[in-house]
Amino acid sequence: MTKSLRRALIGFAAFVVVCVVSAVALTAVFAQLRFQPEQTYNAEFSDVSGLAVNDFVRIAGVEVGKVKKISINKNNLAVVEFTAESTVLLTQGTKAALRWADPIGTRYMALLEGAGGLQRLDPGGTIPVQRTEPALDLDVLLGGFRPLFRALDPQQVNALSGQLIQALQGEGTTIGSFLSQTAAVTGTLADRDELIAQVITSLDTVLGTLGGQSDQLRKAVDSLSGLVQALAARKTDIRNTVAYTNASSATLTDLLRHAREPFKNTIAQSDRATSIIDADHDYLDNLLDTLPDSYKALARMGMYGDFFSYYLCDLFLKLNGKGGQPVYIKLAGQDSGRCAPK
Repeated sequence: MTKSLRRALIGFAAFVVVCVVSAVALTAVFAQLRFQPEQTYNAEFSDVSGLAVNDFVRIAGVEVGKVKKISINKNNLAVVEFTAESTVLLTQGTKAALRWADPIGTRYMALLEGAGGLQRLDPGGTIPVQRTEPALDLDVLLGGFRPLFRALDPQQVNALSGQLIQALQGEGTTIGSFLSQTAAVTGTLADRDELIAQVITSLDTVLGTLGGQSDQLRKAVDSLSGLVQALAARKTDIRNTVAYTNASSATLTDLLRHAREPFKNTIAQSDRATSIIDADHDYLDNLLDTLPDSYKALARMGMYGDFFSYYLCDLFLKLNGKGGQPVYIKLAGQDSGRCAPK
């Protein structure tokens, strides 16, 4: 009993340790925690719109720290307190600039090497407002491109706006490449000018036709409105009809399920009967050929009353012989009178 309890406690302890380690790892990943030694610095900005606490601090695109606090000093300047790894060397010429991380407005702070002294900036030091740059105000600029964006698909809009942001921030692409991309897009639209003109002409024709048929269009709208109102007034009946149809469908399904086996047997027996008829089709053909004459003879015999008169010439008994072959046994017969051979 003691060994079992000890084994259970050891297993439970191992399970708890694994859970705690996993929870700490997940928290570190999703919370983007940094465990390397960091140093704190400050930077003054005239405008920090869009920047938030825990936004990244980057050098050449590499994350080296985070924004820890944003406040206002006595000169009405925004003071951003941020951290950087201890291996990062900031100097008296280091510049800080706010950048757009994506077109939807996420920001980050970039540390750049600018003109100035090469003396080390001590931890807790401040980058003055003369060496900082606020984020670009792209709302007005992107608003000016709105007519162009409406003519593009979402992927082209994202690519174009992303290149525009990078170009104006001095990152990667240049204004020349952006203009080349814009020229390619507008060239694509220009290549479709004939199609656009045809669409406009067709729309003008359609609108002119609708304008000439305004009375009929108004009547159609009124009729449609009346139909909708009538359907709304009878919504209870429609709902009941749908419910009854559903119940009928269930009943029909149940009926078909129960009748499936009898139908199967009927089809099997029909196939068997068809096979027998096909095997003796000569007899069936002869029977169908002689039945009309036989029915005529029977009709003449029934003219005397509700009885039939027969004259016995021969009486045979048909039996099944060896191998299924028929055997005929003559029981009575005569060769004179009406039965004389002709």
